[in-house]
Amino acid sequence: MMGHLTRELSAVVDRYIQQRPRSAEIYQRAVEDLPDGVTHDKRFMTPFPTYIQRAKGSRKWDVDGNEYVDYVMGHGALLLGHCHPEVTQAVVEQVQKFTHPGGSHELEVEWAELVKSLIPSAEKVRFTSSGTEATHMAIRLARAYTGRKKIVKLEGHFHGWHDGVAKAQTPPYDRKTPGIPDEISDLTLVSPAKLESIEKIFSSDRDIAAIIFEPSGASYGTVPLPEGFVQGLKDLCDRYGVLLIYDEVVTGFRWSPGGVQALAGIKPDLTTLAKILAGGFPGGAVAGRADILDLISHASDPAKRIVHQGTFNANPVSAAAGVECLKIVGSSDVCQQAASKAAVLRSRLNEKFEDLQIPGCAYGESSICHIIIGEEVPNRVRGDLQRPDLPEDVLRTKGTNQQLMWLFDLAMMNEGVDLFSGSAFVSSYHTDEDIDLTIDAFVKVVSELKNEGYL
Repeated sequence: MMGHLTRELSAVVDRYIQQRPRSAEIYQRAVEDLPDGVTHDKRFMTPFPTYIQRAKGSRKWDVDGNEYVDYVMGHGALLLGHCHPEVTQAVVEQVQKFTHPGGSHELEVEWAELVKSLIPSAEKVRFTSSGTEATHMAIRLARAYTGRKKIVKLEGHFHGWHDGVAKAQTPPYDRKTPGIPDEISDLTLVSPAKLESIEKIFSSDRDIAAIIFEPSGASYGTVPLPEGFVQGLKDLCDRYGVLLIYDEVVTGFRWSPGGVQALAGIKPDLTTLAKILAGGFPGGAVAGRADILDLISHASDPAKRIVHQGTFNANPVSAAAGVECLKIVGSSDVCQQAASKAAVLRSRLNEKFEDLQIPGCAYGESSICHIIIGEEVPNRVRGDLQRPDLPEDVLRTKGTNQQLMWLFDLAMMNEGVDLFSGSAFVSSYHTDEDIDLTIDAFVKVVSELKNEGYL
């Protein structure tokens, strides 16, 4: 029995199981000790997850010896690929010095200086251990600064798993989140990504401290924002005295060295960062206006001061990786390299969708590619596509046929391509050969799914 396997077995699933006997064995141990046998919701897989043994550049290998072109890339944290030599060397050298002195170190200062040099809105920086911690702190800072209690978030936008933002991540958006009391949940108001809806909230409730959102659109651009939305939101925030928080945990140092805000030219009050920030190691940060971040300072008004601890804040190993990574990001064209490869991937996938007359498309921005299969797309093109003309609920779920998307991901793994829930984080390390292999795998998978009657 493979744990939560409830869907009908297909040849795709059978092959997945046959290729991974060692992963199946490890999973049977895991379910005895870990809920669902995993440590992250996104790592839960039916029939069982694949266990990785090693990785290098754009590739990784599992415990059964299967090799993959990796598009998970550490949940988007590895812009430079796995085990980048300069980042790895910096980490090795730091580990040999100390890993956790329980005190300040020069690397944290250099790290903050690099963030300030790259992120346009960063006047000061405070490090955390994760993106979730960063959004948590940004919201607390906003409340302390404004003296207001409530925040607004957008439907489907992800900001971590803490109480303030856990609601309305997936439909139905009015569903209660177990474990969060109504008294806390009610302090977070939810709006669709529509300016008129947000203005209605701002005008009717003057207790709004901040609005937090992904400037790429929900789920790292899976649901892109309407044209002109970011500027319109900035104008609303200025008009009503609401702080604007960009969640650039994914987009920071990926959309450009300065994130989305550097491209758009629209500065938020606060920015949350993680993932690429720490070069693939645990680490997050809040960057933004000095007058807001100085509420953490011991020199601030004691009545408003934010107390902020964190055993592993600016851990020197993460700092060493982050410093080296940001130096590379700031001094080279790695963002553009990754974006160019992603554009080629999206274009070539769309060519195959057309040539093979398969419903669906590839779309996205920057170095991310989202794949929808099994949906008729009115404005599908042979080349690159930023946003397909599909309803938001279809975009959000990557299509209405979830069994098909599940089988597609499994089948792509069987062909040596590991996607992140139907999406691809492309690194600067991905090659033309990787793209060729991905396209070949796609053609084989589509044929297999056709033969099984899914397409």
